[in-house]
Amino acid sequence: MAAAHPGFTLERGGSPVILCFPHVGTDVPDAVAAGLNANGRLLADADWHVDRLYADLLPDVTMLRARAHRYVIDLNRDPSGESLYPGQNTTGLVPATDFDGKAIWRPGLEPGAQEIEARIAAWHRPYHAALEQEIARIRALHGAVIV
Repeated sequence: MAAAHPGFTLERGGSPVILCFPHVGTDVPDAVAAGLNANGRLLADADWHVDRLYADLLPDVTMLRARAHRYVIDLNRDPSGESLYPGQNTTGLVPATDFDGKAIWRPGLEPGAQEIEARIAAWHRPYHAALEQEIARIRALHGAVIV
């Protein structure tokens, strides 16, 4: 069974495996796109088609795929904004730059704290809530789950 949300899609399977793809999304709401500069509109930091590589890897697997691009919000980041990889080249929860360190927002249109909190509520929390629900569902079926 598939479930859709503006920020992700969920395809439920019955195996004990969940495959998550937090960076395959390319959707950018118009209001967000309006703030991106020419570099940001390239959406260069997507994991293009990675989900397709894994689509037929395992039978009956659960797949959680981002729909929203990581420039909207990076679903694989801590909501506090704390770096997962201290000392390494990385981007934030709502990135200010691409992985090459180049700005992605038009001057003065960078998302502020209130906008970032709204994106956490709209995309980040629902994605992680869906993941938690699927972990619980699969654990109930199999006694264990592999994410």
